[in-house]
Amino acid sequence: MPAMPIMILKPNARAAIELPWRSSPRANFDWLKDVCGERTRPEYDKQSKRFLVARPRTRHVLEALVDEYGEVLVHQFGHAATTCVEACWGANPDNAIDCVCGCAGLNHGSGHPLGTQVAPGLSVHQELTEVTYLVTANGTTALT
Repeated sequence: MPAMPIMILKPNARAAIELPWRSSPRANFDWLKDVCGERTRPEYDKQSKRFLVARPRTRHVLEALVDEYGEVLVHQFGHAATTCVEACWGANPDNAIDCVCGCAGLNHGSGHPLGTQVAPGLSVHQELTEVTYLVTANGTTALT
């Protein structure tokens, strides 16, 4: 378990929280219930060894962790999207250097959409991006 709490925020997922050991195996679960409220159902993921809480409760948990531990490491993930159009994937691959769509020639002349086709003639490929923050009572600092 970490010496400082760690929060992992991914799109379309519950907040994952690694908490330092408390006095008993159930103590962290009880603490999360106190912070989030009785109607909240935190879960413990045995595989990742993280607690999972609903995203709307993230701010409450973060503030409580900062109050108790002084600092929290937050790994926040987002989507970076690359777009590609049919004219690109249907073009001559030898002209990739002339590509002006979002794929920058990576998919030029491939004959197929890049990632997911979201509309006729338009495809999108998404990758997770990550920024790590150190959150303290004095504010938030981006580390990467």
